[in-house]
Amino acid sequence: MKTISEIVARFHELEGEKYPWLLHYQVLAEIFLTRKMDFTRIIIPGQFLQQDVFDNTGQFSAYLFASVFLSMMWPDASRTFRLKPAYRLKHLPGVEEYFRFCTHIMHEAMEKPQAGLSMALMEHFLDSGIFGTSGIFTDEGLDDEPEVPLRYDAWGVKNMCISETAQGVVDTVYFVRPLMVRQIAAEYSRPGDTIPKWIQERITAGGQALEEKIDVLTAIEPKNPEMGKRGVAGMPVRSVHVLLDKPARLRESGFEEMPVAVGRMFKQLNEVLGRSPGMLALPDAQSLNILTEGVSIATEKSLDPPLGVLDDGRLGGGVIDTSARAINVFNTAGRGGNDKPIFPLFTQDMSGFQFTQKLQEFLGSKIAQAFFLDRLLDLNSQTQMTAYETSVRDKIRGEALGGVFARQEKEVLTPTVTRSFNILFRKGYLGIIKDGPGAKLRRRWDAIVGAEKTVIPDVVLKAHAAGLDVFDVEYISPAKRFQQAEKLKGLMTANDTIMNMAQLPVFAGMTDSVDIDADVHKIFELSGAPMDVLRTLEQLKVFREANKKQRDSTAQLEQEETKSNIALKTNQARAALGTAPALPPVGAGSK
Repeated sequence: MKTISEIVARFHELEGEKYPWLLHYQVLAEIFLTRKMDFTRIIIPGQFLQQDVFDNTGQFSAYLFASVFLSMMWPDASRTFRLKPAYRLKHLPGVEEYFRFCTHIMHEAMEKPQAGLSMALMEHFLDSGIFGTSGIFTDEGLDDEPEVPLRYDAWGVKNMCISETAQGVVDTVYFVRPLMVRQIAAEYSRPGDTIPKWIQERITAGGQALEEKIDVLTAIEPKNPEMGKRGVAGMPVRSVHVLLDKPARLRESGFEEMPVAVGRMFKQLNEVLGRSPGMLALPDAQSLNILTEGVSIATEKSLDPPLGVLDDGRLGGGVIDTSARAINVFNTAGRGGNDKPIFPLFTQDMSGFQFTQKLQEFLGSKIAQAFFLDRLLDLNSQTQMTAYETSVRDKIRGEALGGVFARQEKEVLTPTVTRSFNILFRKGYLGIIKDGPGAKLRRRWDAIVGAEKTVIPDVVLKAHAAGLDVFDVEYISPAKRFQQAEKLKGLMTANDTIMNMAQLPVFAGMTDSVDIDADVHKIFELSGAPMDVLRTLEQLKVFREANKKQRDSTAQLEQEETKSNIALKTNQARAALGTAPALPPVGAGSK
């Protein structure tokens, strides 16, 4: 177990590794956020740069990138992902239906406004687009608020130091945030928390002492769980909260899985921190800012040029002021004529403005390209395209953005969904396994609308308890559909080809090679259509058996009716030929 001094020393070591990036981050913040963030842990109010930034193309591109990225990767939970059982489980009874139920519950929990997931993702994508490194922290909700079981927060690189495994997976996060004394008193009030005496004195004093800010360090890193131990000692991820300036332990806890999903937009070999579209666009954004400043100054001087004044005095100090609204005094000795006593000094050649405007447009387009806006947004309204050309364009867009989308899915979205599932599962929201907040909430609903029929299949319960992956995350977002467009097109082409060939006698049995059920499920999967409208394989089996029984029953009735009709017509024919007595009229009684 690390001591407090070892934790603080490790933090400063990671902080030293991040130090070479800080100047770069500062320039990015000034250009794309107009903010002197200084990348210190204390933010001074009012550090905005209105007078130093002359062009907002970079800012606009960064915010538009974050907004479009959010709408493409996480429009909302129900249009972003669904859970499907692991391969070894999907054909077992009740499993597919159970994970559809889990998907619905997760969509509800993650989209609660109080959970803050959409806001956290927006901040995450903005930070990722500018600085290249950001993360999403997934936490459990409060037990006394059972209807909000999940909470999310965005963690930025400004307050975060990270380390990774040999495989490039972030497994260590040291996060610093300044908290006011009153916030420390509210946050660290759980059983087992410890607040140092000098902070307790400030809490007791009240007043302005409660507003003092103190840096709190949260260290999250993997550990080897102690076998047979329960609680924090038995968890694979350790979390320690300490005061940074006057080291003291506030809280020690643990997690069953990594609570922070840290993503890098791009990443180079032998680098831990990520790179960003903002870094690609920075030279062009700086050039455009300088160019726009020059155009503004030249325009001002052209609209309100400096003036010259004729006088018998000497030229004012041998200096000519060419700024807007300037006045210069000239000596008229030796001059003749009727010169105007005051006249404008045209110091600007306006013929270059057209070239300057084209250069501004060129730099703006390069910034937009750096943020992928030409591929994220299909703004091609000038050229009319055929359906085939549109599909080819979508394919190119998907291929151009596939790597960026895939990295965010693997590093951020999938770990966030997985941890959210585990929290809901452990708390009983996905089936009662113990008397937790989810179980209590479920019982309250059961008392009003009736008992919930869905239960956790035993095989899922056993596999989860054994630490096995019981589900896969299937993405259905617009970004994923771009990536899967080629697969869907190939599947539809194959189906059309098979149907056309099956009409020829030589290929009459060709359709027997296709599993129709699997084909239909794959079409729904690749197109992102809602799976709720499809029957599960188990439901389909029951439905077909019921249909078969009904068809068999109908066929038997029809057979009996046919036999009856044949017997009736046979008797009528024999009666007509005199070989059998005629049947009595229908409804006639016996005497």
